[in-house]
Amino acid sequence: MSPTPEPENVTDLAAFRAQHADRMPSDGADPEPGVEADPESGANGGPGAVPDYGAVPDYGAGTGPGSGFVPPWPEPGTKPLPLHPVTTVPSLLRVRVDLVESTPPIWRTLEIPAHLTLDVLHGALQVAFDFTDSHLHRFALTADPFAHEFVGILTPFDVTEGDDGVLESELRLDQLLASPGDTLLYTYDFGDNWNLLLTLEGVDAVAPTESTDGASTVRCIAGARRGLIDDVGGVHGWEELLTLARSGTVPYYTEQGRLLKALGLLDLVDEVDLDGINRGLRRLAGAPAALAWLRAQPIGAAGPSALVTLMARQSVLVQQELAGYLAAAEVTQPIDLGEAEAATAVIRGYLGLVGEGIRFTEAGYLQPAAVRRIMVALDVDRRWRGPANRESQTYPVLNLREAMTLLGLTRKFKGELRLTPKGRALQNDPVGLLTYLATRLPVEKTPAGTDIALLLLLLVAAGEAESMDAVRDRIDLLSSMIGWQYDDGGGRYGNRVAIQDAFDTMQVLDWAGLGQLMPPRGQESLGLASPRARLLARAALTSWA
Repeated sequence: MSPTPEPENVTDLAAFRAQHADRMPSDGADPEPGVEADPESGANGGPGAVPDYGAVPDYGAGTGPGSGFVPPWPEPGTKPLPLHPVTTVPSLLRVRVDLVESTPPIWRTLEIPAHLTLDVLHGALQVAFDFTDSHLHRFALTADPFAHEFVGILTPFDVTEGDDGVLESELRLDQLLASPGDTLLYTYDFGDNWNLLLTLEGVDAVAPTESTDGASTVRCIAGARRGLIDDVGGVHGWEELLTLARSGTVPYYTEQGRLLKALGLLDLVDEVDLDGINRGLRRLAGAPAALAWLRAQPIGAAGPSALVTLMARQSVLVQQELAGYLAAAEVTQPIDLGEAEAATAVIRGYLGLVGEGIRFTEAGYLQPAAVRRIMVALDVDRRWRGPANRESQTYPVLNLREAMTLLGLTRKFKGELRLTPKGRALQNDPVGLLTYLATRLPVEKTPAGTDIALLLLLLVAAGEAESMDAVRDRIDLLSSMIGWQYDDGGGRYGNRVAIQDAFDTMQVLDWAGLGQLMPPRGQESLGLASPRARLLARAALTSWA
């Protein structure tokens, strides 16, 4: 088998491999049973294939090859880490991050505050490469990746395991990367073994007016190829999947086809999404302040809000993830209700059409003439096909009636659909109606429905609802993170159908965004991505606090 061609950044990776030639597998074949390794050639177990940790002591009989005895692992290093002095002048480190052995190279260039600690850098690397932080990780010196000479760089998990070393939260990046060419190794998931090589390219001074607070200035300024997916077998398994996806010859009904569909690789675009990465980095930076804001909100007489209750059930990691969306929603900023009239147009129009009441048929549906009036008034683009005169066959009107009843704006009384006192008071008050709707969201009251609707409101308020596919994919991930699991739910995490449990809340947001009952022809929905939908979602988030 011929060796894999080197990627474009051959200098960096070649230097990394040269430093670890005695620790990394060779390109040669595995030794055949009974064939002695050639120590000179490196093939079949030579110097490139087996770590050389010095002479192996003689353990006596029964300890040779095939005996099942494993020599003890070398003692951990004891030397202090070779750290650089911390910088006193605010500066940004321009760091190139390469996925080792990716071909063509998968890389990112990050601008990172010099004072950033490694625990925060870990989160930034997760965002930059689209990982989910669901496995262990470690930072290491590239010259001592297994900490056999120097003490290790520890995560909190390592501390619980009794390891000795220095916590990553106590190390600044500028203590490890000081001069161009300095490198640092980051490994994520010790099964898939994603190795990222960080190389300092330059140090830039920061103007006094620029922000240098924590991770707020971490930016991805360049890169190549799309983000990665956890649990696919590391870099080689990933490349095999992409090759399969690019072939375009995998039938969707096969196991491979279903896998590619679940992973979102059927319509493969292998390009870096700088905008998406930087939005994620901003969420990461804003999460601590958003969490502090939420915790500072007083608890009302009715008890904690639904959002507070949801957050309280989650791990620290999940709290930070959700808080990032709160930060992107700018919940600490004043909300301008200037768009209240347009955002409530559909609901106010419906309340006006209900007026003094609409008689139900004996089957319990609205009268055909009333259904027709509602559709003529609210389906502005005439999206609905058909006569639109039977409520049982005109689901937009049926869904609207049910949602207004759940929101407490209409009710059934003596065979008629009537406005409630609240509905009558608010039908001509856009600001009052928007404020009221915010206090009533989410509409859903089941445990799953409430949680999924909260996630939807976070996404819409954060401006992360640019398409229904994007919403489904993000709900798929976030719902699994908060503990829900759907049977045969599709998607990467099995929960792509979860959005259906937030149907009523999604409709209210959609109506606010569209300003009409149904989206324009040719569009599944434009409402959730609208500033007006975001306005209502932000108002709902701050109303719970």
